[in-house]
Formats: sequence, C-alpha cells, structure tokens
Amino acid sequence: MSLDAVISADLLRTRAEITALSTALAAARSEIAGLNTLMTGNSVIKSVQRGTVSIHYNASDPTIINIAAVAPSKCLLSFLGSTGYLISVPDYSFANLSRLRLLDSTRLEVNRSTWGTYSSPVTLSWEVVEFN
Repeated sequence: MSLDAVISADLLRTRAEITALSTALAAARSEIAGLNTLMTGNSVIKSVQRGTVSIHYNASDPTIINIAAVAPSKCLLSFLGSTGYLISVPDYSFANLSRLRLLDSTRLEVNRSTWGTYSSPVTLSWEVVEFN
C-alpha cells in the first residue's frame, strides 16, 4: 500500500467526519433557535401579575392596588379567592361581597360591600394576565 493511498483514505475519512460534524452542528443550532423562539416569541401570554389585598372592616372605599403597566384591552383580571368574612348578618355570613376591576393600565380597584355589619377583614387574591 502506497503512502498516497493512505493519505487519500485519511483525507476522505476526515472530510466525511467534517461533513457529519457540520450537519450535527446545523441541527443543534436549529434546535436552539427553535427553543429560543418558544421561550421568547411564541407565547400568547406577555405577563402575569398576582397579589393579595386585605380589606379591613372599616377601610375606606375604594382600595387601590398599583400594578406594572399593562394594555387593558389585552388583559384578563381574575378573582382567585378570599379568606375571612367581610359582612356578618344574623343567620348569614357572606364572604367576599366585593367588586374587583381594572381601573386603568396601572391600577386595580376593590370596592367592598356597603351594607351589613362589618365584622372582620377579608383578604382577596387576584391575577392580571396580559396577552400579546
């Protein structure tokens, strides 16, 4: 076997390995780009803000909650639940007789019920989801 044949075989094998590595590198770059797009650009949700507010029985109405700026037309405001009772009436206990609304792009407004005997504070949980 001549030295030229050995060099030629090594050269062919090296070229094949380089081609395989180039193909694998291109596939890896494509997968990374796809993951980057999934994580940054294709989500329908732009932001999520959550919080709680405690309303004391003798608190002034309304209670204002400041949030990071959102586009109100692209938002969903959700009431996630409450603890405690805001109103106590004989034979009845009403939890969370309140109104929660998106006042503008940076504020939520909570109004408590204005009837009955106020007995203890209530804590409300809320969530604002802004969509792209």
